[in-house]
Amino acid sequence: MKNNSKKNSAEDAFWNRKKELETLSDWRAHEPRLGVIHGRRRLGKTSLLRHWLRGTAGCYIQATEGTPVSQRTALAEDLQSVVPGFGEVVYPSWRTLLDTLKRQWPARRATPGVAGGPPEAPVLVLDEFPYLAQSAPELPSVLQAMVDAPDAHRLPIIICGSSQRMMQGLVLNSDAPLYGRAQMLLRLQPMPATEIRAALGLPNAITAIEVTAAFGGVPRYWDLMRERRYTKVEDALEHLVFSPQGVLHDEAERVLRDEEAAALERAVCELIGRGARRPSELAARLGVKDTTLAKPLRHLADLGLIERQASYDFDSGRPVAGGRRAFYKLADPFLAMWYACVRPYLSGLNLGAETARQHAREAWTHHVAAVWEDVCRQHWHRLRYQDVEWEPAGRYWASRESTGEEWDVVSVSSDRRHAFLGECKWMRDATSSKVGTIIHALKNRQAPPLSGKTQVHLGLFLPASGKLPPDMDGVAILDAERMLGTACADCHCAIPEAK
Repeated sequence: MKNNSKKNSAEDAFWNRKKELETLSDWRAHEPRLGVIHGRRRLGKTSLLRHWLRGTAGCYIQATEGTPVSQRTALAEDLQSVVPGFGEVVYPSWRTLLDTLKRQWPARRATPGVAGGPPEAPVLVLDEFPYLAQSAPELPSVLQAMVDAPDAHRLPIIICGSSQRMMQGLVLNSDAPLYGRAQMLLRLQPMPATEIRAALGLPNAITAIEVTAAFGGVPRYWDLMRERRYTKVEDALEHLVFSPQGVLHDEAERVLRDEEAAALERAVCELIGRGARRPSELAARLGVKDTTLAKPLRHLADLGLIERQASYDFDSGRPVAGGRRAFYKLADPFLAMWYACVRPYLSGLNLGAETARQHAREAWTHHVAAVWEDVCRQHWHRLRYQDVEWEPAGRYWASRESTGEEWDVVSVSSDRRHAFLGECKWMRDATSSKVGTIIHALKNRQAPPLSGKTQVHLGLFLPASGKLPPDMDGVAILDAERMLGTACADCHCAIPEAK
């Protein structure tokens, strides 16, 4: 095990996690007993905890794989920095170790870096907790008894893990020993696209969109690009992903392996990434019944690996909850990029074939366009376009068949008096002539059925507007700079200014 209670001078850069830090501090301030943090690997859970422990009394320990005896021995030795002599004893069971630790744990300790602050009981952080629970299945029940005890506040514990499937099984399932015991249940999410530009010092919003398409909101991927000083996303992809020697060449497979994805779930992810998105199409390609996919799709969605998308309902201001018109997409841009740009050409890429690299680059262009649509939908409601309060945006399509009645970004105002219909185009050479042709087609496209009193607004989303006016023939021109905007003071999310 690794005891990292002291600051590591070689620590990775820490990206903004203000809300998460506030959640940790709030838990700390209210007689804490048990906290749980989980999320997929490389999102920065360890960096978050180390950063937080700089301002609170505590001990961070990272578990490793091993036998129960070797893990208890390593943990006891690591804990000597807080409990002198604790590692000099052999503990025959986890119950013995934890009971002894609670009796000897310092009752109060001054908070580091906070002069004059009240003393606090140190927090024990157990990172990669699934490693311990996997080798000792009785450990969660032992921890349950400890948390339920009246004096549980003597030893506040945070357990953390990257295997979301196992963490959910330990904490979220109703029959799990730790179900309902955690006072804090924090699921770390990918960072928003609005953080990338400042974090990497990118020159413009277009590059920020491209980095989002390549690496999503995963801080460790950002670190790799920053450490190697890539200024172009294409160069980063060539060396980190497309190359057989790239550190992320097999990353998608590692992510699914970390989540212990079954063979059917892995096949579902691959098919979704390669364009088969409806349950009926997935079932047909896999040679199984539609009903067979219900559980795998639900598991993958719970893990945040895929997400369900349905046509927008203008009455509720949300996607349609049920029905058979929904489809699935990979939720993480990096996984989507890997399955679209790497997996179909993996053999050729491994052989260094230039044709494979060319196909991968062509697929990359289409992938960026899809992510651009996602970014526009995700950030639309913060825009306050025309000083209207908008609901979160979605997609709209009339039916399964291609009728032309499809809109990339749609939304209604909270008072239902306004509706917005938008089209996204990832085109770097947006001339007045080309844009004019798109706008003409946009204005002639059939609109969704709306109330006659609803004021309809049309918009066209482009990477850069250049010298184009903000409005062309009644259609708003919205670019990447405006969509990502500037960070607001309290939540660090992008809120572009309304015109």
